[in-house]
Amino acid sequence: MYQNIEYLKIKIYESSSFQKKKLELFFESRESTFLDEFELFLKDYIMYLNKNNMTIEYGIDAYLKMVNDMFKSQVKFMRTGKYPVSKTSEAIDNVYNDKKEMLSYMIGLALSQYLWSTHYEMFNHLKDELEKNKKSIKNYLEIGPGHGLFLKNAIDILDKDTTMTAIDISPISLEISKSIIEYFYSSKNIEFINEDMLKLELDSNCDFIVMGEVIEHVETPELLLKKVSRLLSQNGKAFLSTCVNCPAIDHVYHFHTVDEIRNMFSKCGLEIVSEKVLPVENLPMCEIVDKKITINYSAIVKRA
Repeated sequence: MYQNIEYLKIKIYESSSFQKKKLELFFESRESTFLDEFELFLKDYIMYLNKNNMTIEYGIDAYLKMVNDMFKSQVKFMRTGKYPVSKTSEAIDNVYNDKKEMLSYMIGLALSQYLWSTHYEMFNHLKDELEKNKKSIKNYLEIGPGHGLFLKNAIDILDKDTTMTAIDISPISLEISKSIIEYFYSSKNIEFINEDMLKLELDSNCDFIVMGEVIEHVETPELLLKKVSRLLSQNGKAFLSTCVNCPAIDHVYHFHTVDEIRNMFSKCGLEIVSEKVLPVENLPMCEIVDKKITINYSAIVKRA
């Protein structure tokens, strides 16, 4: 029944005993509704890959490379207390402007939205909020659409006449997002802008803004958050996600605690409506903090 899921699991398990242990526990806790959704995603995912001269094996290798890169970054972080890169320019040179690296990163990251429980929880946080507010969302802005999955689901959920804009500093990342949307929704009119968000003058009347896993990639996340606050309409909302103690090949800004994130939101004129605090390990929070274990975080915010 779940042919694509089973094939994916077999191939991952063949390559990584560590991933096998984690994913077996993960899948044991999933209900049939998740499996149905994931199987449908994989069907679309494989179709897109094949259309663009890639295979599911490439997607699995990209996912495992991403996991391995994060593991190496984590080892270095535990030894030094520092992230692999400290400047946005380093991430741009090492990742965002490298077509091969960026393609692999985005293709692998898309799988993590279903294979990592924390990513899946944040993904659902966004989808639930879009469903609740879809009647009032007339314009939608996404900053850093990356793998395109959030944008694709927003198109599925929101009214067909909703105005949609996607902005990314990486031309390669934006082309990936654009190709995904054009493949599934060839008639959907979306404005794709390749530019630094901070350099753009935009209409300050956004009903919904999505900025998933972006602020940890820049040296001054406050500037982005203040811009989000200014761009929101009076009743507008934004979905923001980031992470604590989460080293990666392109993570620049180090949040040490969840309260640091909350305080930054507040200082930038944003009020939290709802949030998800999602440690990557099932341990008491005091142990999570003490061992500097990664915490994924998402919030729905509005103007304070």
